[in-house]
Amino acid sequence: MARLVGEQGESSASQSCVSCGTTACLGKGGAHPPFCPSVGIDEQLRQEVLAVYAEPENQKIMQVAAEVECDHYCEFTRLQETIEFAHLMGFKRIGIATCAALIKESRTLRRLLERAGFEVFGVSCKVGEQDKLDFGLPPEHAWTGPTLCNPVLQARLLAEANTELNVVMGLCVGHDILFNKYSEAPVTTLVVKDRVTGHNPCIALELADGLYKGRLEAQVAAWDEAI
Repeated sequence: MARLVGEQGESSASQSCVSCGTTACLGKGGAHPPFCPSVGIDEQLRQEVLAVYAEPENQKIMQVAAEVECDHYCEFTRLQETIEFAHLMGFKRIGIATCAALIKESRTLRRLLERAGFEVFGVSCKVGEQDKLDFGLPPEHAWTGPTLCNPVLQARLLAEANTELNVVMGLCVGHDILFNKYSEAPVTTLVVKDRVTGHNPCIALELADGLYKGRLEAQVAAWDEAI
């Protein structure tokens, strides 16, 4: 963990916020564990981060995000929050980077965004119709379809369309990483693809000690053996 100062002036990479059960940082007045990042943040790092938030675009994003959360807490769906955020930011043109398997849902999103007053430009992951074999993938990877997903081209085409905010709709793990990396406009995710759970990956975490326990433990054990 970069530039975290511990009690002895040493950094800790083995424990972090996801090791903590106190959540004292929420202002509940609880005790901070010794490894708490809030306790040991280097003051120079703190000031560097504050300077980043002071940049006009970042400051506006933070202010609008807080307004959407506070004004509609546990009232708006993620879809409604996205529309409200875009309006308050003053965006006019929104891009949709969609998985081809979610094109129906993306068409619904387009209609709602247009009714809300936005211009919308969407690009499917299969744009360009690049053959998987041309990319060097083995033939056995073509059983899900011969056309390669193309997140970089999605990002480039949305940039050419001058979108001000790009919304991710179910891009595959890895493809979403590349899209976010090469998108010129800010990116938010509306749908995370998870075919097994109906695109609700949090269910696997909530049921990690229940319904999904066996399959998760089997996979983790296989990874341990491989290491």
